Amino acid sequence: MSIRSSIIAGFVALAALGATLPAAAQETAYDRSGRWKITAVFANNQFGYCAADLDNGKAELRIGTDGRSWQIGVPFYDKTGPVEVYYGFGGAAEVGTFHAEGDGWASMMINNDQLNAFRTLPDFSVNLDRGEQTFNLNGAAAALDKARECARNRGQKPSPPPQQTTGRNCPVPGSVRSLNSNAPVTVNFVNLSKIPLNIMWIDFNGEWKKYHTLAPDSHKIQKTFGTHPWIAVDARGNCHGGVMYGNPASRDEGDNMFQIWE
Repeated sequence: MSIRSSIIAGFVALAALGATLPAAAQETAYDRSGRWKITAVFANNQFGYCAADLDNGKAELRIGTDGRSWQIGVPFYDKTGPVEVYYGFGGAAEVGTFHAEGDGWASMMINNDQLNAFRTLPDFSVNLDRGEQTFNLNGAAAALDKARECARNRGQKPSPPPQQTTGRNCPVPGSVRSLNSNAPVTVNFVNLSKIPLNIMWIDFNGEWKKYHTLAPDSHKIQKTFGTHPWIAVDARGNCHGGVMYGNPASRDEGDNMFQIWE
């Protein structure tokens, strides 16, 4: 969708991009949330705002935020300036003042109560030059959360976390994970190597979480569960001692003492 100054001017001002909207602004796809499209808008390579867009097949609804305020925009091809518009949620209707810039759109700032209505009510209707248009708001809450996230990130989608690489003697990432927390056990990690080792718990998603750093000739007692795997990793990412599981059924203290060598 092309940029419409009637929708973005308020956000540009709020984002301190100046009172005059540049002739060329840029929209970038940020994400999708069901039927909703999440868009980031920039002007002169500076962040303006993010929006959740919904198309009902005849018209489009845009709900946008710069991270501080919210605004809605709908198509409008009539006069410029303030326009008195009937709009509402479900069977309720009221008159609001939208602002048209003559570029095909009209927009209106909304307050927190109205924003909450978009999040919780089933549909939204607005009556402008195209007649009454109704938008099914299913999924709006998740889409608005995405728009807020987009604004918080200044329109830049976060980079995915780096892939966890497999060091020497380490299990393949994701191949080992915790299963449940039904059988408690206390274990003792003993570093008998000549280098510091990070003691890592492998969680329910297979992610490695550091719990301790053991200096050479030191130990650490840890409460855990029988199906929770642990590994010892050096600074280069290599693993020592294999995957370690406590044995809740054992009464022999040595069974739950993990002596980690080179």
